[in-house]
Amino acid sequence: MNLHFSRRSIALAAVVAAAALSGCATAKFDDDQQSLLKAAKRAGATAVEATQYDDGGMQLSGELEGRAFALSIPWRWNGQAVLYASGYSIPGTPLKIPVNALRDDRIGLSRTPYAERFAVGRSAYDKAGMGVQTAVENTWRLKQFMDRLGTSKVYVIGGSMGGSITMALIEKHPDAFAGAIAACGVVGDWQAEIGYAIDVRAAYNYFTRGTAYELPGEKSVARSALSTFSSGPLHWTWPLPQLIQAKRLIKPVLRLFDAAAANPRGPERRIIDNIAAAAGTQADPASFTWPIATVGLGMDDMNRTFGGSIYDNGAKVYSSPYLSARENAALNAGIERIRADPAAVAYANQWYKSTGVFNTRLLTLYNVIDPEVPSGIQEPMLREAAARAGNTGNLVQRAVPAMRQPLFAGIVKNTGYVHCGFTAEQVAQAWDDVRVWVETGKKPQ
Repeated sequence: MNLHFSRRSIALAAVVAAAALSGCATAKFDDDQQSLLKAAKRAGATAVEATQYDDGGMQLSGELEGRAFALSIPWRWNGQAVLYASGYSIPGTPLKIPVNALRDDRIGLSRTPYAERFAVGRSAYDKAGMGVQTAVENTWRLKQFMDRLGTSKVYVIGGSMGGSITMALIEKHPDAFAGAIAACGVVGDWQAEIGYAIDVRAAYNYFTRGTAYELPGEKSVARSALSTFSSGPLHWTWPLPQLIQAKRLIKPVLRLFDAAAANPRGPERRIIDNIAAAAGTQADPASFTWPIATVGLGMDDMNRTFGGSIYDNGAKVYSSPYLSARENAALNAGIERIRADPAAVAYANQWYKSTGVFNTRLLTLYNVIDPEVPSGIQEPMLREAAARAGNTGNLVQRAVPAMRQPLFAGIVKNTGYVHCGFTAEQVAQAWDDVRVWVETGKKPQ
């Protein structure tokens, strides 16, 4: 890999972003920027506003058919663009986009292309929670707007649920995007992703039943455990209710891990090992809390969005090597079973199950261990779909080492594996490789 090229991008991104993020400049927009603002209105944008960055670039925001969008457009824009698809948000999260996407970009998914004079934009979604369909439709609307502005090439980058959105965009519109990065994403299908999270919650419920470590709220894995107040009077107090509910839900899980750490030979260690084995996950705090929080707070929204359950574990055989044959039989008799709704599965497969058919140069970036979107499940599904379609020439799958850090941005003291745990250098390398692939036809390794 061209590490020198990646470091150059990081240095350039740091210089440009530092200037851009410090606030608004007092200088006036130049003639090209004034022309671009007029062109945006002619291209269908309404409620158009512009803010100038200190580096000479500008943020252009507005609405397209009532959906908010924002573009960071560098000074002396190269006429190309990157559209960013954001990930899953807890139901009840306000429907808005960042005031300054560059400032909020921790690892460079937006800052790195911007530093190379690419415009970077995103569209708001129509709903929080499970929002793949609305994200695809609204991002596609932004893509068409960029075309009307005369953009020569458009790339798409998405992380987590945004990886699924990226896949849907390049498969539903196979000739529209020059290149794409799907990072830590649901690139296979949603049945497998939600099924994984449900399995973790179901196994946790079974092995902690009657102990001090039971999850609060609704016990059935077919429903959310706790409300996120996505409607009603508390909806307007976001994010406090969501944070309180998330901490309530994961608190017993973290107590379980604390007890196991304090007494490695105690019953808590055995509970953890059995849950991990039965659910097919890591015996790690993040690998328990991320899936449990996702479906424990979002299952009701997922069911409403899909039109029912998309996971069926009726015939699944669960087992743990730490259990006797009798205990494994009891596990399978006692773990909760749910059935899938065929219509819901069909909808989920439409929005979205990968077919492997796309003409875009696609690079997937993933951690070898991801506590939320297991790469060992999703990446092989995409690879097999692309192989069936005879399309492996348009696919590069890149694994990077797992990352560990304090959970939930340091809200709790426990450490665990990181979902989307990438460094700025890894992101810059991925971007540079995709861009060079598009420009030269040379496929990266």
